[in-house]
Amino acid sequence: MATAYKRTAVYNRMQQEAASRPGSVSVQTPNGAVWMSPIEIALYDAMRREGLSPFPQFYIQGYYVDFAFPDVGVAVEADGAAYHEGVRHEHDRKRDWILGRAGWTVKRFHGTTIYHKAANCAYVVRREVEGRRAIAAAAAREAAIRRQARRDALARPFRMIAGLLRRKYIERIDPPKP
Repeated sequence: MATAYKRTAVYNRMQQEAASRPGSVSVQTPNGAVWMSPIEIALYDAMRREGLSPFPQFYIQGYYVDFAFPDVGVAVEADGAAYHEGVRHEHDRKRDWILGRAGWTVKRFHGTTIYHKAANCAYVVRREVEGRRAIAAAAAREAAIRRQARRDALARPFRMIAGLLRRKYIERIDPPKP
């Protein structure tokens, strides 16, 4: 309960800070209104045009990522120029390492790249998400095949016994003619 309260407080503070930044806009998403920077808006719109449905400001392992695809473990970060300098850069590397250890793939895009080529960034994200979904679907199919093989192996002795009993029953009703 306390961690959920703390997480909500951090999220609210983060949204207030985002709202106070110049150029920030409140964007209506399927999960509610979220304050985004201009580069985040450009990337979000480009991903939506690519047919993706990212979760903005998604909480993972103690961090909020700009956008996430939790079904496949892909996080997307839109970094402005201030975030690629010194301490912040080291903080981002540590954060990427922690998210990677948790099974997430982090895609980072610099603000100027998003500004000039948001569609290309969204294409990269779509390829990663589709690739991960294809891998997950193949793993699910493989798991279903293994489960069915286990069921068949378990049922095989019972089927053999049932077949023997059927033959005996048929022989009792209709004995073979000498």
